[in-house]
Amino acid sequence: MFRSDRGSAVLAGLANIVFATLITLSVLALAMAGYYSLVIRDLAIESASKLANYGAASQREYLLQRLQLSLPELASFQVQEQKGDLLTQITVQYSIPGMGLMGEPAGQISVQAATERL
Repeated sequence: MFRSDRGSAVLAGLANIVFATLITLSVLALAMAGYYSLVIRDLAIESASKLANYGAASQREYLLQRLQLSLPELASFQVQEQKGDLLTQITVQYSIPGMGLMGEPAGQISVQAATERL
């Protein structure tokens, strides 16, 4: 083995470690984004179904508190609710903290429920 081959092997090993770390962090970021989306969707569905009940009060503050308790590491979220005669809609806009070179991905989840009438 020549001396120049040893240096190339060290550089190749370092490059492999860097690429493996970036791939691992990207997979973890995707998994966390999926988990956050599922939690936000479930909480929005619960709030929309409560808001759809006849004479129900606003669920905005309740949903914001639940989001703060369930996902305290999220950067920010905003909740909008609309209650109509036929449908009730809750929209949650959020931004997930990014890892490494990725920025803060933003998302929006909108949930509708049929409004209860008497």
